[in-house]
Amino acid sequence: MYNPQTSSWCNPNIEYLFNNEIIEYDMKDAGMNIIQHYNLLDQHLINQLLSLEKMDRHINIGKLQKQDKDLSKALSEKFAEMRAMFISANNLSDNNIISVKKDAIYTIGPCYNLKFGKVEFTSKNIYSSYVRFVDNMNIEIYYSMKNIEVKGIGDSGVNRHRLYILSFINKIVSYIEMKDSSVKRFLKSFIDKYKRSELDDEYYVEFNNMSRELNPIYNYQKVIIPLVHITLKEME
Repeated sequence: MYNPQTSSWCNPNIEYLFNNEIIEYDMKDAGMNIIQHYNLLDQHLINQLLSLEKMDRHINIGKLQKQDKDLSKALSEKFAEMRAMFISANNLSDNNIISVKKDAIYTIGPCYNLKFGKVEFTSKNIYSSYVRFVDNMNIEIYYSMKNIEVKGIGDSGVNRHRLYILSFINKIVSYIEMKDSSVKRFLKSFIDKYKRSELDDEYYVEFNNMSRELNPIYNYQKVIIPLVHITLKEME
């Protein structure tokens, strides 16, 4: 069961979902609004922070936390309180929470209680499918027709994979959503080419948070085989 004290969590009971309404709810300007809501700084300093552009404000709050460990601890505690309030107010359980990040909660279906004093949760993204690679350091894929988001790999790694293994994942999820049986032919053709090393080298870059080494076995075992198993289950 999810404990709001945990700032990063993936639901262990949900490995994948297809054709669902998956919504990412983010705390808007979380650090600043939590500071205001709980009066964690004096009003003069709060006003100074509010006068800054959002990115500058975020940087300055980070610096303040480094200088003041009590503020850092208080913020961490209040983030947890806000996550708990959101979950309670929307009657969420593990059955409809996919994952939790420090300032975001991914739910199955919409939530309607979004404002808690100065702190407001906003619907940042809506996805239709989700895949978590269990044996690959819990890398998560959130898919929609317009966007595919990866959690567990930094931006530079995602950009390196985008036209290659991530494009492959995108196609598989799309096939499954459409219940298109030709996905099996596509998989067979792709795997044959992969094994014969006929694909661009970038397809063999490890799909993980490092995303540096060429390692055909790694991607075959950690990405391709799990997707084959998922596809066969979903296309039965």
